[in-house]
Amino acid sequence: MTFGGGLIALRLEAYRGMVLAFCAGALVSGALLNVIPEALDLLEASESRLPHQHLLFACGLGFLVFYLFEHAVHHRHAHDERSVDNLRQKVGTWGALGIGIHSFFDGVAIGGAFQAGNEMGWLVAVAVMVHKIADGASSVGVMLSTRHSVPQVIAVLSATAIAPLIGTTVQSAFVIPTPLLALILGWFSGVFLYLGATCLLPAAHEAGHSRWLPIMTLSGAAIIYIAHSLAE
Repeated sequence: MTFGGGLIALRLEAYRGMVLAFCAGALVSGALLNVIPEALDLLEASESRLPHQHLLFACGLGFLVFYLFEHAVHHRHAHDERSVDNLRQKVGTWGALGIGIHSFFDGVAIGGAFQAGNEMGWLVAVAVMVHKIADGASSVGVMLSTRHSVPQVIAVLSATAIAPLIGTTVQSAFVIPTPLLALILGWFSGVFLYLGATCLLPAAHEAGHSRWLPIMTLSGAAIIYIAHSLAE
Protein backbone atom coordinates (compact mmCIF):
# COMPACT_ATOMS: atom_id res chain seq x y z
CA MET A 1 0.00 0.00 0.00
CA THR A 2 2.83 2.40 0.87
CA PHE A 3 4.83 1.57 -2.23
CA GLY A 4 1.74 1.88 -4.41
CA GLY A 5 0.91 5.32 -3.05
CA GLY A 6 4.48 6.46 -3.69
CA LEU A 7 4.49 5.11 -7.26
CA ILE A 8 1.25 6.95 -8.01
CA ALA A 9 2.88 10.18 -6.83
CA LEU A 10 5.92 9.50 -9.06
CA ARG A 11 3.78 8.68 -12.10
CA LEU A 12 2.01 12.02 -11.78
CA GLU A 13 5.27 13.96 -12.15
CA ALA A 14 3.65 16.12 -14.88
CA TYR A 15 1.29 17.39 -12.17
CA ARG A 16 4.04 17.84 -9.62
CA GLY A 17 2.61 20.99 -8.04
CA MET A 18 -0.75 19.33 -7.44
CA VAL A 19 0.88 16.15 -6.11
CA LEU A 20 2.98 18.14 -3.64
CA ALA A 21 -0.05 20.18 -2.56
CA PHE A 22 -2.02 16.96 -1.99
CA CYS A 23 0.87 15.47 0.00
CA ALA A 24 1.13 18.62 2.12
CA GLY A 25 -2.51 18.36 3.12
CA ALA A 26 -2.16 14.64 3.80
CA LEU A 27 1.00 15.06 5.90
CA VAL A 28 -0.36 17.89 8.07
CA SER A 29 -3.70 16.16 8.51
CA GLY A 30 -2.01 12.84 9.24
CA ALA A 31 0.07 14.43 12.00
CA LEU A 32 -3.02 15.94 13.62
CA LEU A 33 -5.50 13.10 13.09
CA ASN A 34 -3.31 10.00 13.25
CA VAL A 35 0.06 10.50 14.90
CA ILE A 36 -0.84 12.80 17.81
CA PRO A 37 -4.01 10.88 18.80
CA GLU A 38 -2.06 7.61 18.53
CA ALA A 39 0.61 9.03 20.83
CA LEU A 40 -2.02 10.26 23.29
CA ASP A 41 -3.64 6.80 23.35
CA LEU A 42 -0.27 5.20 24.06
CA LEU A 43 0.40 7.63 26.89
CA GLU A 44 -2.98 6.90 28.46
CA ALA A 45 -2.65 3.14 27.98
CA SER A 46 0.73 3.15 29.73
CA GLU A 47 -0.83 4.79 32.79
CA SER A 48 2.16 7.10 32.81
CA ARG A 49 2.24 10.08 35.13
CA LEU A 50 3.48 12.26 32.26
CA PRO A 51 0.82 14.89 31.49
CA HIS A 52 -0.32 15.41 27.91
CA GLN A 53 1.53 18.72 27.82
CA HIS A 54 4.80 16.78 27.58
CA LEU A 55 3.60 15.11 24.42
CA LEU A 56 2.53 18.40 22.86
CA PHE A 57 5.85 19.92 23.94
CA ALA A 58 7.64 17.11 22.09
CA CYS A 59 5.52 17.97 19.04
CA GLY A 60 6.47 21.65 19.25
CA LEU A 61 10.08 20.72 19.83
CA GLY A 62 10.15 18.55 16.72
CA PHE A 63 8.79 21.46 14.67
CA LEU A 64 11.17 24.05 16.13
CA VAL A 65 14.33 21.92 16.04
CA PHE A 66 13.86 21.25 12.33
CA TYR A 67 13.22 24.96 11.78
CA LEU A 68 16.30 26.03 13.76
CA PHE A 69 18.49 23.44 12.04
CA GLU A 70 17.41 24.56 8.57
CA HIS A 71 17.67 28.26 9.46
CA ALA A 72 21.16 27.92 10.98
CA VAL A 73 22.62 26.02 8.03
CA HIS A 74 20.84 28.21 5.47
CA HIS A 75 22.18 31.37 7.13
CA ARG A 76 25.68 29.94 7.25
CA HIS A 77 25.69 29.05 3.54
CA ALA A 78 23.36 31.78 2.27
CA HIS A 79 25.70 32.72 -0.60
CA ASP A 80 26.55 29.15 -1.63
CA GLU A 81 23.78 27.79 -3.85
CA ARG A 82 25.21 24.26 -3.79
CA SER A 83 25.25 24.25 0.02
CA VAL A 84 21.61 25.41 0.10
CA ASP A 85 20.63 22.57 -2.24
CA ASN A 86 22.54 20.09 -0.07
CA LEU A 87 20.73 21.44 3.00
CA ARG A 88 17.35 20.99 1.32
CA GLN A 89 18.23 17.42 0.46
CA LYS A 90 19.32 16.67 4.03
CA VAL A 91 16.10 18.12 5.43
CA GLY A 92 14.09 16.09 2.92
CA THR A 93 15.97 12.91 3.78
CA TRP A 94 15.43 13.37 7.51
CA GLY A 95 11.77 14.18 6.92
CA ALA A 96 11.24 11.07 4.81
CA LEU A 97 13.16 9.10 7.45
CA GLY A 98 10.66 10.38 10.01
CA ILE A 99 7.80 8.98 7.92
CA GLY A 100 9.69 5.69 7.73
CA ILE A 101 10.17 5.59 11.51
CA HIS A 102 6.47 6.28 11.97
CA SER A 103 5.80 3.34 9.63
CA PHE A 104 8.13 1.20 11.74
CA PHE A 105 6.10 2.03 14.84
CA ASP A 106 2.93 1.21 12.90
CA GLY A 107 4.40 -2.28 12.55
CA VAL A 108 5.17 -2.34 16.26
CA ALA A 109 1.53 -1.43 16.95
CA ILE A 110 0.31 -4.24 14.68
CA GLY A 111 2.56 -6.79 16.42
CA GLY A 112 1.41 -5.66 19.85
CA ALA A 113 -2.23 -5.78 18.79
CA PHE A 114 -1.89 -9.37 17.55
CA GLN A 115 -0.43 -10.34 20.91
CA ALA A 116 -3.66 -9.06 22.42
CA GLY A 117 -5.70 -11.25 20.07
CA ASN A 118 -6.34 -11.94 16.39
CA GLU A 119 -9.44 -9.73 16.22
CA MET A 120 -7.61 -6.74 17.69
CA GLY A 121 -4.59 -7.44 15.49
CA TRP A 122 -6.56 -7.41 12.24
CA LEU A 123 -8.46 -4.31 13.32
CA VAL A 124 -5.23 -2.38 13.89
CA ALA A 125 -3.65 -3.81 10.72
CA VAL A 126 -6.55 -2.65 8.54
CA ALA A 127 -6.53 0.78 10.18
CA VAL A 128 -2.80 1.11 9.46
CA MET A 129 -3.12 -0.05 5.84
CA VAL A 130 -5.87 2.46 5.12
CA HIS A 131 -3.52 5.42 5.52
CA LYS A 132 -0.39 3.80 4.07
CA ILE A 133 -1.15 5.12 0.56
CA ALA A 134 -0.93 8.66 1.89
CA ASP A 135 2.30 7.80 3.74
CA GLY A 136 3.88 6.61 0.49
CA ALA A 137 2.74 9.70 -1.39
CA SER A 138 3.97 11.97 1.40
CA SER A 139 7.37 10.28 1.48
CA VAL A 140 7.77 10.78 -2.26
CA GLY A 141 6.47 14.35 -2.02
CA VAL A 142 9.02 15.29 0.64
CA MET A 143 11.89 13.79 -1.38
CA LEU A 144 10.81 15.40 -4.67
CA SER A 145 10.28 18.80 -3.05
CA THR A 146 13.88 18.74 -1.82
CA ARG A 147 15.30 17.87 -5.26
CA HIS A 148 16.28 14.24 -4.80
CA SER A 149 16.79 11.97 -7.79
CA VAL A 150 14.26 9.30 -8.73
CA PRO A 151 16.55 6.41 -7.63
CA GLN A 152 16.94 8.08 -4.23
CA VAL A 153 13.18 8.53 -3.97
CA ILE A 154 12.59 4.86 -4.84
CA ALA A 155 15.17 3.75 -2.25
CA VAL A 156 13.54 5.79 0.55
CA LEU A 157 10.05 4.72 -0.55
CA SER A 158 11.11 1.06 -0.45
CA ALA A 159 12.53 1.49 3.05
CA THR A 160 9.30 3.17 4.19
CA ALA A 161 7.22 0.36 2.71
CA ILE A 162 9.29 -2.35 4.43
CA ALA A 163 9.45 -0.52 7.78
CA PRO A 164 6.10 -1.84 9.16
CA LEU A 165 7.20 -5.43 8.49
CA ILE A 166 10.45 -4.81 10.36
CA GLY A 167 8.55 -3.15 13.20
CA THR A 168 6.22 -6.12 13.55
CA THR A 169 9.20 -8.49 13.69
CA VAL A 170 11.26 -6.41 16.10
CA GLN A 171 8.29 -5.92 18.41
CA SER A 172 8.45 -9.58 19.44
CA ALA A 173 12.12 -9.27 20.46
CA PHE A 174 12.41 -5.80 22.01
CA VAL A 175 10.07 -3.81 24.19
CA ILE A 176 10.15 -0.01 23.81
CA PRO A 177 8.82 1.78 26.92
CA THR A 178 5.37 3.01 25.94
CA PRO A 179 5.79 6.56 27.32
CA LEU A 180 9.03 6.93 25.32
CA LEU A 181 7.28 5.64 22.20
CA ALA A 182 4.52 8.22 22.71
CA LEU A 183 7.06 11.06 23.02
CA ILE A 184 8.88 9.89 19.89
CA LEU A 185 5.63 9.93 17.93
CA GLY A 186 4.87 13.38 19.33
CA TRP A 187 8.29 14.59 18.13
CA PHE A 188 7.70 13.28 14.61
CA SER A 189 4.22 14.79 14.44
CA GLY A 190 5.92 18.18 14.85
CA VAL A 191 8.41 17.25 12.12
CA PHE A 192 5.53 16.31 9.78
CA LEU A 193 3.78 19.62 10.46
CA TYR A 194 6.98 21.48 9.64
CA LEU A 195 7.60 19.55 6.43
CA GLY A 196 4.04 19.97 5.21
CA ALA A 197 3.90 23.69 5.93
CA THR A 198 7.44 24.79 4.99
CA CYS A 199 8.68 22.23 2.44
CA LEU A 200 5.78 20.72 0.54
CA LEU A 201 3.46 23.72 0.24
CA PRO A 202 6.15 26.20 -0.93
CA ALA A 203 7.49 23.56 -3.35
CA ALA A 204 3.97 23.01 -4.70
CA HIS A 205 3.52 26.72 -5.44
CA GLU A 206 7.02 26.88 -6.91
CA ALA A 207 6.27 23.96 -9.26
CA GLY A 208 2.99 25.40 -10.51
CA HIS A 209 0.56 28.27 -10.08
CA SER A 210 -2.69 26.44 -10.69
CA ARG A 211 -5.81 27.66 -8.94
CA TRP A 212 -6.40 24.00 -8.03
CA LEU A 213 -3.48 23.85 -5.58
CA PRO A 214 -5.52 24.86 -2.49
CA ILE A 215 -8.21 22.36 -3.48
CA MET A 216 -5.60 19.60 -3.79
CA THR A 217 -4.24 20.51 -0.35
CA LEU A 218 -7.72 20.25 1.14
CA SER A 219 -8.25 16.99 -0.75
CA GLY A 220 -5.15 15.49 0.88
CA ALA A 221 -6.48 16.47 4.30
CA ALA A 222 -9.93 15.11 3.42
CA ILE A 223 -8.53 11.73 2.36
CA ILE A 224 -6.78 11.34 5.71
CA TYR A 225 -9.96 12.37 7.55
CA ILE A 226 -12.05 9.83 5.62
CA ALA A 227 -9.48 7.08 6.15
CA HIS A 228 -9.33 7.92 9.86
CA SER A 229 -13.14 7.83 10.10
CA LEU A 230 -13.32 4.46 8.35
CA ALA A 231 -10.64 3.06 10.65
CA GLU A 232 -12.67 4.17 13.64
